Amino acid sequence: MELLNNFKPIFNQHPKTRYFLLTGSRGSAKSFHVSTALLHLTYEKGHIILFTRWTLVSAYISIIPEFIQKIEELDRFEDFEITQTEITNKVTGSKILFKGIKTSQGTATANLKSIAGVTTFVLDEAEELVDEGVFDRIDLSIRTKDMTNRVMIVMNPSYKSHWIYKRFLEKGKQDNTTYIHTTYLDNAINLSRSFIEQANRVKQENILRYRHLFLGEWLEDVEGLLWNRAIIAKAFIEIAPKLKRIVVAVDPAVTSNANSDETGIIICGRDYQDNGYILEDLSGKYSPNEWAMIAVKAFERWSADCIVAEKNQGGDMVESVLRSQGAKHRVKLVTATKGKFVRAEPIYSLYEQGKIYHVGNLSILESQMVTFNPDKGKSPDRVDALVWGLTELMIITEVDYKGKGHGNTKRPAKKEFYKKML
Repeated sequence: MELLNNFKPIFNQHPKTRYFLLTGSRGSAKSFHVSTALLHLTYEKGHIILFTRWTLVSAYISIIPEFIQKIEELDRFEDFEITQTEITNKVTGSKILFKGIKTSQGTATANLKSIAGVTTFVLDEAEELVDEGVFDRIDLSIRTKDMTNRVMIVMNPSYKSHWIYKRFLEKGKQDNTTYIHTTYLDNAINLSRSFIEQANRVKQENILRYRHLFLGEWLEDVEGLLWNRAIIAKAFIEIAPKLKRIVVAVDPAVTSNANSDETGIIICGRDYQDNGYILEDLSGKYSPNEWAMIAVKAFERWSADCIVAEKNQGGDMVESVLRSQGAKHRVKLVTATKGKFVRAEPIYSLYEQGKIYHVGNLSILESQMVTFNPDKGKSPDRVDALVWGLTELMIITEVDYKGKGHGNTKRPAKKEFYKKML
């Protein structure tokens, strides 16, 4: 992949500002250049780089493979020690630590602040962090003396009501911040023809969505991110055809009181032409035993082959409750390693392509879909369950990374990889 001049400032050994705000659209190469720059930084002694996301279940699955790819391109595997949560440069001792800000016990701000010697704080997928105070507490702990301190905020622009927009952009650009904004047009030389064609198609069909997703423009609060009534209206059918697979998707609530979230329970199917169907919405406020019983009965009534359930909230309890209510067949527990919008976007693309159908009246689910906003309000439990179910049926998700060495695959060495950036 060819490196872009737009990103040169993040490779500077002595940057002019403490803060870097990197915004961009899909295909804008933010992640590629950030991971490349951070590996480059580890070749300087004395750096501890704290790489965070709001939620980070497994860096080894979701983030570290991208860093491994860059190490392969450099042909420098011997320089690095890679574990489940860290990458250490053995030449200098500098390291990258991968941490989640939100944990099952709440925010881990205190633990992150206590990490000694951090010189660089990276907040990736920053649109998911809606509490400015959490950012401030970590930011103010980055004060290692006699080292250049950096704070890198990497994000896809969301709503103008987000604290990042208000703090860094609403009143104009600030002297203490380096701003880098790129779009897929800046990175077109590195993108596939099909991606460019997809962008052009969205531009013709939905200019607002094109400007947000492909040009990285910030949204006013009244603008929706994904579904609208027109797309859902096109998806309506009265009767489903013969189906190849059916799953029961569950986004469970772990409490049952007046203030509890709903448990999302959505029945999804796929036909022999690989179209997806939303067959039934059984969501509601239930106790754990109640939602488990409803899911098991739906499994039997629809002759499903799998119950897909999110385990982030209840962990192993989710499967135990399902088993206690008679679930004898396959239960697949899934974990949210990405934000809600990122998970939902591939499913929305299937709706755009006319690949998903709604069978009968699903009005409550559809109302939640057209008001879906990952930055505001309660968790969209019905939408979450829909996304889990259709992802299981329609999206192939494989992690082919097998550890250091990567089989026999080896990328060509790039001896002068960084030189042209400096």
